[in-house]
Amino acid sequence: MTIKVRVLSPLKFIGDFKAEEVVLPGKTGQIGALKRHTGLYTALDTGLVRLKCQSKWVPIIVCGGFAEISYNRIVVLAYETEELKDISREEAEEELERASLAFINMEISEGKTLFDLSIDLKKATAQLRAINYLSLNIL
Repeated sequence: MTIKVRVLSPLKFIGDFKAEEVVLPGKTGQIGALKRHTGLYTALDTGLVRLKCQSKWVPIIVCGGFAEISYNRIVVLAYETEELKDISREEAEEELERASLAFINMEISEGKTLFDLSIDLKKATAQLRAINYLSLNIL
């Protein structure tokens, strides 16, 4: 038996999936869901949604939002989604390093706030995690 998962944002329908297991980036930590999960609503942080579909993990980067989990269905309403970039692990590590330094040094420029820098850091972290997981086929 699988969980029906729908992922969408206001600008884009990401897809419908049938997953054996789902891991969501909750505001207070990761939330794992299996079939027949008890119902709940939760806020999502910027991070990686991981879907185990046919024994392979599918990563989706979301930038906040909400999730509704019910018996065998999950709906993820993301504020925004990020495309998995076709870059190497080294490039992703460099991007994470840039985002980390910008956040540490509070390089607020080009109309960016400290909040924007923290989101950039979370996106870069999620991107690197997705690349690592896809290369190892683990999540």
